[in-house]
Amino acid sequence: MLTKNEVNSLTEIIAEVLEVEVEEVQMETDLVDELEADSMMALEIMATVEKTFNVEIPEEELPNFGSLSEIINVVTKLRVVTQ
Repeated sequence: MLTKNEVNSLTEIIAEVLEVEVEEVQMETDLVDELEADSMMALEIMATVEKTFNVEIPEEELPNFGSLSEIINVVTKLRVVTQ
């Protein structure tokens, strides 16, 4: 599981890439339907998350980047695998 600071950092990454207010990024907010993310934005989020959290995210995980909670699950899963 991610710490509160890490979740905040992840929220800030999403908000910055999608050019929305941090408050708009909630756990279950649909990044595509509600915040109008496109595939290029998803790739940018993925690349920034990889760099920030020092994980390598396989491209197959990209469809799992639909919400903040889904991204948290992916990062948590990858951290467990690499430890």
